[in-house]
Amino acid sequence: MISSKQWIPWVKQAQAGDQAAFTELVRHFQAEGYRAAWLWAGDGAEDILQEAFLTCWQKLPQLRQARAFRSWFYQILRRTALDYIKRRQAEVPQDNMDPLFASSRPNQAMTDSDRLQAALGQLPDAQRDACSLYYYAGFSVKEIAAMTQVPQATVKSRLFHARKKLRALLLSDNPPD
Repeated sequence: MISSKQWIPWVKQAQAGDQAAFTELVRHFQAEGYRAAWLWAGDGAEDILQEAFLTCWQKLPQLRQARAFRSWFYQILRRTALDYIKRRQAEVPQDNMDPLFASSRPNQAMTDSDRLQAALGQLPDAQRDACSLYYYAGFSVKEIAAMTQVPQATVKSRLFHARKKLRALLLSDNPPD
């Protein structure tokens, strides 16, 4: 992982209109951004990530402090993922789905990754967000609290309850759907 000392100059250059510097930012944050988007929305992660980077490019001049780029990017990524999920739910009413298509792979066993994604999908949004930001994006409890505008104790509580629920879901005999 590249230290913030290296990517902060890229932010400043990109704010001045340097597309090559923004490309470096995209390369740096692409993998971890994809992981977070995948945890929030599954298969739509690539679209979400692309839309989030586009929004970042458009709004980059509004960013006041270059060192805040990482958390600012994740706020945009999170909002983009939530909007994507809402749009997708509006497009496909779950009660009208054909039961034959309810499982994308009915004859194949779920992989560990599939089970984790399904279990994360069963968490309340706040717990799923806390897990994604903490475990996959590497933010501290303090950074997550600032991003989500809740006290640090609330973030800790969400992580505790999420781990407890994930453990129960993943160790149960009935894998999450």
